[in-house]
Amino acid sequence: MTVAEDIAKYLVETKFEDIPEQTVEKQKDLLIDTIGVALGGSKATGVKEVIDLLKGMGGKKESTILVDGGKVPSVHAAMANSLMAHSLDFDDMHEEAGIHGNVSVIPAALAMAESAGGIDGKTFLTAIILGVDLVCRMGLAIPLSRGWHATTTFGIFGAAASSSKILGLDEEKVIHALGIAYCQSSGNRQGRLEGALTKRLQPALASKAGLFSSILASQGITGPREIFEGDWGMLRLYGDPQHSEDREKVFENLMRGLGQRFLGDQLSIKPFPSCKATHTSIDAVLNLLKQYRIKPEEVEEVEVSVSKGCFGTVGHPFEVRTNPQVDAQFSIPYTVATALLKGEVDLEDFTESAIREPERLEMAKRVKVSVDPNLQEPSTNVVNLESRIVLRAGGKAYSYQSSISKGHPDQPMDRDEILSKFEGCLRFGTSFPPQRGKKIFSALLNIEEVKDIRSIIRLLR
Repeated sequence: MTVAEDIAKYLVETKFEDIPEQTVEKQKDLLIDTIGVALGGSKATGVKEVIDLLKGMGGKKESTILVDGGKVPSVHAAMANSLMAHSLDFDDMHEEAGIHGNVSVIPAALAMAESAGGIDGKTFLTAIILGVDLVCRMGLAIPLSRGWHATTTFGIFGAAASSSKILGLDEEKVIHALGIAYCQSSGNRQGRLEGALTKRLQPALASKAGLFSSILASQGITGPREIFEGDWGMLRLYGDPQHSEDREKVFENLMRGLGQRFLGDQLSIKPFPSCKATHTSIDAVLNLLKQYRIKPEEVEEVEVSVSKGCFGTVGHPFEVRTNPQVDAQFSIPYTVATALLKGEVDLEDFTESAIREPERLEMAKRVKVSVDPNLQEPSTNVVNLESRIVLRAGGKAYSYQSSISKGHPDQPMDRDEILSKFEGCLRFGTSFPPQRGKKIFSALLNIEEVKDIRSIIRLLR
């Protein structure tokens, strides 16, 4: 059997009853988090323009664009809602795989469930758990050549997997859905380097294409079968030659524990709306402020040491370019400066008016980021997140080293903290009254009891 055939068999045969309770509970947290950040992102830069464009294209009114309430073809709803979910850079992260797990999967599954109708909560949860597990497995096992954006490159397969599960495709058609997804698998990091809006758009394109792959397969369109191990399969074509030579090991890692352990359990939920590579630095500074009660006016300089990959992603001196929100989301100097000034970092700090505040820009200049050559990247997919901080204030030097931050599975956010984040996202991105937010939270928390996912979608318009 090919690798895709084994994966298809697993996707088709796994039932809700086969999934551990702890995985179900973790996925409910991740679902709440993803829906929350999507609602919060409904007003983010570029979202309205994309939504207007998609609605203007017309087509069958199958699935709902969240908050907006307009109905569009399912593929367009998946794209719009995924864009919203990634726009704030507040969505979950598999730190070891360097990948956002749910952002392409849940919007595709939500759109497909609404389009298909009659999809209950258990079926929906099973579909997204399997899709997210596949995305994370691929991120861990397949080292991409430098420059690919793993969330997008692998996210399309999770979207195809979850959509296929909701459609009830058989093994043969699931194989073809994955093959069709491979023909469209893409995504690169150049937009992130330049602060372009394509950074937030790429996972949305993967969500749309993954859903469309399952629809095409359902209509008898075929795709390649050896999409992983073939002569022009993903490992040989997309894989980094320095890390992909041991093909058997790659495939062993991809398939290890399939159907027995679910890698969505390993996802981190973000407490700060910025790139995960900024979080350990933010966390370190907040700990120093709390421990030593340092006042902003006392801060002379902050020295931050990070890996080469982290520096390339978020370490450069802060500069406001054409998309200030993206610039701020991907900046240790800006996020650390904000933490120093406010003692927290939240959604309001990424509005353009906040970003351009002279006090923040001045403080950001005091944050100096450098490369520590001893901090190596574990793979081409992953940025080393460890930060070493030396904060100089009032003539004294304070140091802190951090390798994980709040939200990591070893330091998780509890349900109250997840609710607080959810409510903050709703206040930021919607005019929903507080009672509506509590109703949505409760419905998602008890989603396995829902008879038809469309009853929840009605709450999200």
